[in-house]
Amino acid sequence: MGVVAGTVPIKTAAGQDELVTRQRRLSQRHRTVLFLVDGRRHAADVRRMALQAGVPETCFDELLTMGLITLPEVVVPSGDGASGPASVLHVDLPLGAVPGADSLLPPSRTLYPSLSTDSTLGDSRGPVSWLPSGGSEPGAIDPVVAEVRLILARAVRAEAPLAGSLTLLKLRRARTRGELALLLDEVEARITKPHRSLAASQTMQRVRQLLASRVDSSLVPA
Repeated sequence: MGVVAGTVPIKTAAGQDELVTRQRRLSQRHRTVLFLVDGRRHAADVRRMALQAGVPETCFDELLTMGLITLPEVVVPSGDGASGPASVLHVDLPLGAVPGADSLLPPSRTLYPSLSTDSTLGDSRGPVSWLPSGGSEPGAIDPVVAEVRLILARAVRAEAPLAGSLTLLKLRRARTRGELALLLDEVEARITKPHRSLAASQTMQRVRQLLASRVDSSLVPA
């Protein structure tokens, strides 16, 4: 048996905590890379997607140095046939969720009202209508992306229905967690008001927790 460096990065416990607590005050570029690391994408894919979002490759290496992501070692069977085909790789990936993650979610009554039931928003459309036009079937969309998009949209509509129109358009076009991550600071700036700062803070905390969750394996192309 041999051990080699892996090519699929994962978030460490510190990386998971940072997405929720923001204690290290990472730049938005670093946070975007952290969102892209989901335990399934190869390092090369994460770097490529980050570059497409305008993030330099150095951010990936800096997250490794800070211990927020890691490349797990891969155990490669020897070629004597005793342990099965030599082409099989065994990767040890942590499957546990962040301890106490549920306790970090705010009570639902403190968040903005549902987009489908609040008449003040002037729109009763459901999740399907919020899919980008010309996109694929709803079943191919990450449900977390759809949920986060709705949460952010109703918050912007409630606090900045006019000034936030461009932000709403960007949210409608966002199809991945990485694209939504790039919009978090813009949304937070739109919805943070002196009299609604608690609701805005709890809403942003909830969407960051959702975006940090694991990707449903059924949504990953074979």
